[in-house]
Amino acid sequence: MKKIVLILIAGLGINACGFQLAAKANLDPMFAQTHIDYQIDTAAMADLLAAQFRANDMQLVDSTDASAKLKLLYEKKSKDILSVDENGKVREYELILQVGIKLSDADGEVIIRNQEIRLSRDFLFEINDVLGKSSEREQIYQEMREDIARLIIYRLQAISSLTAE
Repeated sequence: MKKIVLILIAGLGINACGFQLAAKANLDPMFAQTHIDYQIDTAAMADLLAAQFRANDMQLVDSTDASAKLKLLYEKKSKDILSVDENGKVREYELILQVGIKLSDADGEVIIRNQEIRLSRDFLFEINDVLGKSSEREQIYQEMREDIARLIIYRLQAISSLTAE
C-alpha cells in the first residue's frame, strides 16, 4: 500500500512540474517529402538529421520529388582555450560545432537563408590521458551533432506554426 501511495505521489510530482515525453514534431505538410542536400564533410550530420526526419514520419526523397529542400552548407569543428595550468599547459577547452543550413520549398523559394547553428561545450583536458580524452572529445562533438539535428527539427516546427496562422 505504501508503495502505491509513493508511486502516485511521484507521478503527481512529475506531472505537476510539466514533464512530458518527447512527442513527434507538429510539422507543416510542406515538410512531408524533404530532400537533404549535403557534402562529404556534413555526411554525419545528414545521417542524424535523416533519423530525426524518419522519427517524425517525414519521407526523405530525391530533389526532383521534394516539397522542401534542406541543404547542409558546412560543419565546422573548433576549440578555444579556456584555462591553462601554472606551467602554461592547456587544462580546459571550449569545443565548438557550427552547422550552416539553408531551406527552400519545391519552387526554390528560400525559407531559411544561410543560417548557422552554433553549440559549444566545455572540455577538461588531461595530458596523461590523451587517447581517452580524444575519444571523449569526439563523443562530445557527436552529442552536439545530435542536438543540432533536433534544433533543426524545432526550427521546422516553428516555421510550421507560422504558416498555420
